Amino acid sequence: MTKTARINTMMRYINNRQYFTIRELMTHFQVSRSTVIRDLNNIQELGMPLTASVGRDGGYAVLQNQLLPAVQFNSEELKALFVSFLATRNTQLPYLQNRNTLTEKLVAIASQTQQDDLLTLQELLVFSHTNPANTRLTELTDFAPPMLKTLLNTCLTSRQLQLTLATCTQTVWVRHVFNRQDNWCIDAWDLSNQQFCEIKVADIQQISPVEREKTLAPATINAAIKAARPAPNVSVRLTAVAIQQFRQHPHPTIPLQFLDPFQQTAKFDCYLDVHRPQQLTDFSHWLLYLGSAARLTAAPTELVTALRREVTEIAEQLP
Repeated sequence: MTKTARINTMMRYINNRQYFTIRELMTHFQVSRSTVIRDLNNIQELGMPLTASVGRDGGYAVLQNQLLPAVQFNSEELKALFVSFLATRNTQLPYLQNRNTLTEKLVAIASQTQQDDLLTLQELLVFSHTNPANTRLTELTDFAPPMLKTLLNTCLTSRQLQLTLATCTQTVWVRHVFNRQDNWCIDAWDLSNQQFCEIKVADIQQISPVEREKTLAPATINAAIKAARPAPNVSVRLTAVAIQQFRQHPHPTIPLQFLDPFQQTAKFDCYLDVHRPQQLTDFSHWLLYLGSAARLTAAPTELVTALRREVTEIAEQLP
């Protein structure tokens, strides 16, 4: 870590603590006592007001009600942040408006030379979701469902939610929020029916947290999930080619288990509800995307039938 990076990190570290000692900084940043003292002097010169107390248990504290000085980015850090924003263009991310204003602020704090570099990078780099004819274009597909931001903000308060859909109202515990095939979905545990469910965010009309006195303890929810979780009925082994495909388009709820230290072979086990046709169809399409390097070692008859039907239809369309 460079001196500039260490000082910036140290400023954030001590700003989040009411009291700290030199020994704590030495241990956390793995530097000598003299280095810590020099860094603290530099931090005070930058404007962070520190007070020192003497004695055996002496240390430092930050004066209350003081703001942390503005963080400064070097050229490479600016490029890294800017490229990260470019890479997420047209991917239906939440907080889109905030991301755009962040990009504008990022360019605004850069020098003219840095701005020129950032704009050149924008012209050079083309990511999978970028329009190559106009790299600055934000396409319509970039706009996530309006309820997505509300959902995430509500989950930060409580993940036990009451969701109002067009046809019903569900009380759920949200496990994951993920994007699949340009659709944002919730992987949730239905607290009433005691089973997992998948809900499209676009289908949600209203969201509200479960009343505090009606919420369940996390241990209670985990115990119910563990008791109700069905045994896996699908098992797939992957070689290096299929692993690479998996990494490019991973399944949102299936973890990969590597079988060798070089990560050249892997497997995953999962449960597929054969009574849900859309789930069978989606899984079949995704499995075919992994290619022949992904081999089914166990599967329900319904999945095998769906795969055979899909392959047959593709073969019949060949010229």
